[in-house]
Amino acid sequence: MLRQFAPALALLAVAPIAAAQETRSASDRIVNDPRVPALTVYGLNLPPQVRSDKAVQFGKALRLSLDGHVDFWRIGVITPTLKPVKKGDRIVIAFWARAEKTENGAPGIIRRAQLEATPVVRTIFEKSFEIGPEWKMYQFSGFADQDYPANRLNAALHLDGAKQVLDIGPVFILDYGAPAQ
Repeated sequence: MLRQFAPALALLAVAPIAAAQETRSASDRIVNDPRVPALTVYGLNLPPQVRSDKAVQFGKALRLSLDGHVDFWRIGVITPTLKPVKKGDRIVIAFWARAEKTENGAPGIIRRAQLEATPVVRTIFEKSFEIGPEWKMYQFSGFADQDYPANRLNAALHLDGAKQVLDIGPVFILDYGAPAQ
């Protein structure tokens, strides 16, 4: 199933990987289901509908109208890992986003995108992003702090950081394995 996502990985500008790692196919690095219908939205009374959008990879997106809140993490999207991850593995999270509408032309904002352990949520690594008006793939990376079985890690995007309308496209979690020593 995930082989269909291999072309998406060509868009990622990631650091060179050791020769042994290069033999893995791009689809083998994907450890989640990146498709928009597979994303879980939380914090809204009614979840947004999956929209068709030919301008984003795979042609689907979520549109979220946000009011902005000091507790910016109260609304977001998550996607769990479907495969195990080992301690020391380099994990890249890549996601498509655009700011459809903001106040006074300010950039959109995702206050925190993170890799988190579950079921007790604990951040492993995180980054904030300013989101532009055009579709763009954003990415960040870090390392797994311990071994995790499938479904014990999520990529999470905490979205309610400003009054804005954000479109969220596919979200990828990629496992590049442990760096060569």
